[in-house]
Amino acid sequence: MMMGVLVRALFVLMGLFLRGSLCACPSATYRDSYTSTPAYPATPSASITTSDQRVPSAYDPVVQDHWSEVANLKKYRPLTTYSFYNRSTCPHVVTTALKDWHNPTTWTSGVVPANGAAVILPANTAVLVSSCSVEPSTIFGIVTVPKGSSLIFGDADIAFSAKGFNVQGSLLAGSATCRIAKKVVITLVGKRTDQTLPTLGQVKGINVTGTLDLHGAKYSPTWSRLAMTARINDKYIYIQDKVNWQAGQRIVITTTELKDSRDWHRNEERTIVAVLKTTLGTSVTAIQVDTPLLYKHFGGKEFQAEVALLSRNVIVQGDASSAPTDMYPIVCNNTFKPTERSTFPCEKTWLTGFGAHVIIDGSQGTKPTARLSGVELFRVGQTNVIGRYPIHYHMLGDVTPSNYKNHYVQDSSVHDSYFRCYAIHGTSGVRLIENTAYNAIGHCYFLEDGVEENNTLSFNQAAHIHPLGPFLNPSLAQNGDAWNSGQYLAYYTNTPDLILPSDMSAAAFYVTNTYNDFVGNAASGGWAGFAMPSLAYPVKLHYGKNTMCPKNRPFRSAFRGNSAHSSGFWWSRAGAVYVGGELRQDDATGTLSYTAGRSATHDTCGDKLIGLPGQSTSCTQPVWLRFEDNKVFLANRGLQHWGSRSEIIRFEFHDVGLSMNVFGKVWIDSMLMECRNKNHNVTWFSGCPSAPTEGVAPSSSLCNPRDYEYFSTFGGFQWYDVGQQHILTNSTFRNCEETWSRCVYPKEKGICNNVAVFTSLTHSDQFVPEMMQVTYNLKFQNVTDVWRYSTSGSSYHNYTVSSRLQNWLDADGSASRLAGGGRTVIGSARAKEWWKINSGCILENEAYKCKLSSSFDSLTSIVIKHNPALEAEIGESICLNPAPADGSKPCVTVAKVNIQIHFVFCVSM
Repeated sequence: MMMGVLVRALFVLMGLFLRGSLCACPSATYRDSYTSTPAYPATPSASITTSDQRVPSAYDPVVQDHWSEVANLKKYRPLTTYSFYNRSTCPHVVTTALKDWHNPTTWTSGVVPANGAAVILPANTAVLVSSCSVEPSTIFGIVTVPKGSSLIFGDADIAFSAKGFNVQGSLLAGSATCRIAKKVVITLVGKRTDQTLPTLGQVKGINVTGTLDLHGAKYSPTWSRLAMTARINDKYIYIQDKVNWQAGQRIVITTTELKDSRDWHRNEERTIVAVLKTTLGTSVTAIQVDTPLLYKHFGGKEFQAEVALLSRNVIVQGDASSAPTDMYPIVCNNTFKPTERSTFPCEKTWLTGFGAHVIIDGSQGTKPTARLSGVELFRVGQTNVIGRYPIHYHMLGDVTPSNYKNHYVQDSSVHDSYFRCYAIHGTSGVRLIENTAYNAIGHCYFLEDGVEENNTLSFNQAAHIHPLGPFLNPSLAQNGDAWNSGQYLAYYTNTPDLILPSDMSAAAFYVTNTYNDFVGNAASGGWAGFAMPSLAYPVKLHYGKNTMCPKNRPFRSAFRGNSAHSSGFWWSRAGAVYVGGELRQDDATGTLSYTAGRSATHDTCGDKLIGLPGQSTSCTQPVWLRFEDNKVFLANRGLQHWGSRSEIIRFEFHDVGLSMNVFGKVWIDSMLMECRNKNHNVTWFSGCPSAPTEGVAPSSSLCNPRDYEYFSTFGGFQWYDVGQQHILTNSTFRNCEETWSRCVYPKEKGICNNVAVFTSLTHSDQFVPEMMQVTYNLKFQNVTDVWRYSTSGSSYHNYTVSSRLQNWLDADGSASRLAGGGRTVIGSARAKEWWKINSGCILENEAYKCKLSSSFDSLTSIVIKHNPALEAEIGESICLNPAPADGSKPCVTVAKVNIQIHFVFCVSM
């Protein structure tokens, strides 16, 4: 009997040896059943109770259909679809000659791979992973899928851990038309301290030189906006869309504050308890959350916080060791000014994150493909490790011939990322659609070298983006940088703690080449929401390959339906939409230099070679950078555009310090600028500990200027001082009152500093107005001063050339607001009576308002350029007046005209 027990025990041990890693499959040939259509997430059927549903009012309205007063954001929302199941396209169903991972006969060794083993799939074999194939505690080494082989995950609850994947063949979980309904979790394992950096692509990553298809359930839409303001202690929030989100999933409600930083922010993650129908509107949905809200999130008619779904059912994640080991301290102070109490994120922390990553690598000469939908990427990205980003299309070249079918990421999620979100590098023709991102270090949606074109970024969301490096220097007044002094900032180079110096101004969307499509995206937080730096030539792996001048490329189609908020906080001239900064590579060794300040101008041109080193800088095919239906709120500046020409149509601004500062030839139409929203109060002094009491301003030395700038001044629109030709039409300015009740440090009690709808720069003798500005059909609602000069008339600046030449043509009198309207010239009275062009002029705010007396009166700009070659021809091939005594060529009198003219001219030598 004892012998029988030993024999049976021996057979059990042999079975364990043959199987290698323990599995729960009842037999070696067991498979999950896929005969029925899986149950996909459905929209809610239950309704919120009448007692729990919020009652709207005039002060607490319901907002529907992504309504905005001017910017048509609804037009740029994706179509909602849920059904994605075609059994005939499921790889775990239709693939022929499938072999099972847990069957010893699948493996050439006759043994199922054991815990810790490096795995190489058999050649030309398709291997299926079922729910019972691998014990959740098993961790494999590097799993290699050879060319011609496939590793396929079934539609089942599967947990699979490995140190990495080298995918030369195919790694598949579902297909574009066969979405996985169950939960598939791929965990990538490894510690930063165990590696010599940089590592191979398959180390704690999925390195794809073949095919990657990962497709989870369709949750739609992936993000929405609040339909009503979410209040402190609320357990129900209301969103503007019908959704099929599910109980147990995680969401984030974004901040509606000015500051969004690791040391102080108001984003909130919550778990869904229930998704419920309401009677508040055809699409308004109630979300019950697990714990009450700690902060207010505004959702009024002016603007609304975004609500984004973080969870998906197909997950690629890093293990628990991925998180940084240097997370503390989280809050730092200004060591250069110990008396100041403002808080800062700490520069030398959060540098050791080592998460999972996915790289689609075309640099090896292969032509890989990667299609991801409904995938969650969590604890991903490796801080300051080049190329190790959550999802990274790397050096694929131009993939547009595939008609955008083989390279996309859609309705997916990246959160808790230690380096970036979605990266496109040396690749053209990728689609990023309906994705969400939250809590990421460095640029999030990332176009890398300046050669990336013809990509589509549509309906994506990003929030809580963290810059790296010494980005606080303007606030700290270090290295020559200053918060509110000048337009220029220092240049910085790459270091081990800042491998890309532009990460100092990390943005939700970082665009080194604008010849791409940007439609319906939402950015919250970051140094900027959308950052478009100047690159005079491609950099890094494309350095020296001068096939285009990135900074002069236009948008592929108009920049449409995008929104940004709670950004542009870290420098007074930073815009939530920021066309500025410069990235350059100083030599072939890879040294990069970056400034976040003003630098090379974007001179958008149809000839993509114009502006390259050795090429002409004169554009003969000018193209306007076009913005349509965009919205910015809660920022220092809405749009900062250091460029040559743009068209800005239906741009809406709320609660910004200045609507826009734009250069060159610009047409602005149907703009709404609301200086201060009366329905939402941001936190007093942006949380500076020295200002705990609403309305009580501490000494200005106790809080950093960036914390109180919002509470001291604002302006509607700025007439810049040199080289500008602006046309502003059909636009409204609202709530721009110098008596705003929350103003501090006023020029006199109860009066804000330097508040006006229009500000004219008047500080310079060198930089002066050269071109004509024109306005037409402007509306003013609750405004005080319509215009002001940037320097006081009582100072020596009163005598500057720029202060004397300030002027514009009010084409219908709507800006002048004179009785009867009509064409009016507004010109500086600091030039004495130069701009007093007739006896009917009225003097107001140091400017003459002069109606043009008839339809024949005109105002014009004249630019005179000196041409020495033509000058030498005067009297020879060009006539000369009066008739020269030396007999050289005289001019013939054709007509005589008697005119009185006022003009502005510029002589260019």
